[in-house]
Amino acid sequence: LMAATSCRSLHLYNISDGRGKVGTFGIFKSVYRLGEDVVGTLNLGEGTVACLQFSVSLQTEERVQPEYQRRRGAGGVPSVSHVTHARHQESCLHTTRTSFSLPIPLSSTPGFCTAIVSLKWRLHFEFVTSREPGLVLLPPVEQPEPTTWTGPEQVPVDTFSWDLPIKVLPTSPTLASYAAPGPSTSTITI
Repeated sequence: LMAATSCRSLHLYNISDGRGKVGTFGIFKSVYRLGEDVVGTLNLGEGTVACLQFSVSLQTEERVQPEYQRRRGAGGVPSVSHVTHARHQESCLHTTRTSFSLPIPLSSTPGFCTAIVSLKWRLHFEFVTSREPGLVLLPPVEQPEPTTWTGPEQVPVDTFSWDLPIKVLPTSPTLASYAAPGPSTSTITI
């Protein structure tokens, strides 16, 4: 576990929609243990499309094979369900660089795959971008006399999503015992 989850190397992903580059996402690991935090950075300063808001969710994706489903899927397609364990949302217009940290709960199940069911982990991103090229929502810096500035009432937007698979492995038994309910066997003598 330690060898698999301690390897760090920067993974960079260019985030783009149909109109151009939104930014770059960076993450130092793709393999985690239960109880660790998924930390990522988002560089929006080098994008050509204005990002107004983004959210990232730490999710599990469970697939059950058709012959083992309670309710049969259409055409023998495996049943898929998603569970969100942590979420970060941020308004980011005029933000150059931001970061997030999503905790992987100790009480969760690590990823696995059998002939009946599989459980995979992912980061699910949702981006809200402006349709207007070169969007500027700030007042002019220099004004000869005091004025009241109000932003536009409407901004045409597009939304898109992106999924990044990650691996989540079991944790050490000592850390797992912190999440298990039950009486404590520790004693303190003063």
